[in-house]
Amino acid sequence: MDPAELQEHVQQSVAAQQLKDVGTEPTVAHLAPLSLQEFYLALGVSEMMETNHFFFDPDELEIRDNMVMFIEDAHESTAWGVPLDQVSLPDPIVYRRTVGADEPEGAGQWKPIDSTVSEFITDILTWNYSEDDLD
Repeated sequence: MDPAELQEHVQQSVAAQQLKDVGTEPTVAHLAPLSLQEFYLALGVSEMMETNHFFFDPDELEIRDNMVMFIEDAHESTAWGVPLDQVSLPDPIVYRRTVGADEPEGAGQWKPIDSTVSEFITDILTWNYSEDDLD
């Protein structure tokens, strides 16, 4: 995926429409911190990324409770995201939602975890793919 493709995919997301509805231009910079953009540009999103955690494709980003959700667990019971007002930071802290991504606004609670976006992505990839899997 190149930067133009990433922008095109983000433009097609529910989150982009949600921003348009409140009068904000939906660009990659408004919806994905630099660390998440780099993840998409480096690895893209494929079936490989859908094991114990589901990484949202750029066109699947969605906003709930002013948080941009980008990962959900396999049981669809927990989602992770970043505050919309912190997307401009290169590597913001990730927040965990106590309910899945499909639950409506105001459902569950958002609590910060002790990881930035890049740390959390690295942790998930490490949990999902041990060194034994690489042999």
